[in-house]
Amino acid sequence: MAAFGMGDEVRVEMPKGVNKRGVVGISVMYTTWPEARFDGATGEVVEVNPRGPYSVPQYLVSFKERENRVAIPWQSQWFREEWLAHTGERRKAPAASNELAAAAGWGATTTGESS
Repeated sequence: MAAFGMGDEVRVEMPKGVNKRGVVGISVMYTTWPEARFDGATGEVVEVNPRGPYSVPQYLVSFKERENRVAIPWQSQWFREEWLAHTGERRKAPAASNELAAAAGWGATTTGESS
């Protein structure tokens, strides 16, 4: 199941590797990917696509109204689960009133009486 939910604050962490000069940074395999420009940026998960390309779940992360040290090229981007890390506590999106509430009289699943 998905490790991230709507409203979770996440940080982009691309796979690390060593280049030809021995400097540790983003893996050489991923340096040309657009997602590599977001390495170290923090944002909020705003949408989840559980059946992304090749059945890999993807998360739309919004960087709006965030002050990041890295210069991000656009305001939101889709990321794989392994490229994201939680920055703090998970926030649950508030349920709309009566959206998940049981109908009147249907809150209990058993009556407590034998049949």
